[in-house]
Amino acid sequence: MTDEQMNVYKMRITQAGVGELTVIMLEMEMQWINEAIDAFNSSDMETYIDCVDKAQATQVELMNVLNLDNEVSKDVYSVFCFFNKQLINSKIKRIPQELDKIIDMLEKYHQSFSQIASTDNQGPIMEQSEKVYAGLTYGSGGLVESSLGGTEYTV
Repeated sequence: MTDEQMNVYKMRITQAGVGELTVIMLEMEMQWINEAIDAFNSSDMETYIDCVDKAQATQVELMNVLNLDNEVSKDVYSVFCFFNKQLINSKIKRIPQELDKIIDMLEKYHQSFSQIASTDNQGPIMEQSEKVYAGLTYGSGGLVESSLGGTEYTV
């Protein structure tokens, strides 16, 4: 993942509510898996392992935030455990074993969690973070994204 992509995720995280954080984490995991597959196809095993590690770390975090008092969450947890097991196997065997199927399933969860997140009206978790308004400007170092608090991020 490029620095620019990470900056976009960081910016979204500072403005996200609980539901949107889950959506962002699912997107990040899918991106790490796609990058792992690309690395494998170009015979870059070091990058492959690194990307699978990051996808797995994201998957574990998704498992940790589920509310297991809810029956539906228990079912989601068991599916996420399966994903985690597949990521571990892919790393150990050094082949993208079933990773394309995991991405397909993660996309379905992404759609579901996106709908749930759209009903969340509690606001951002990071209430003290700076508000970001839409728009980029050209600066001397490239594109500059500014926030209402005066902080600028160069992309």
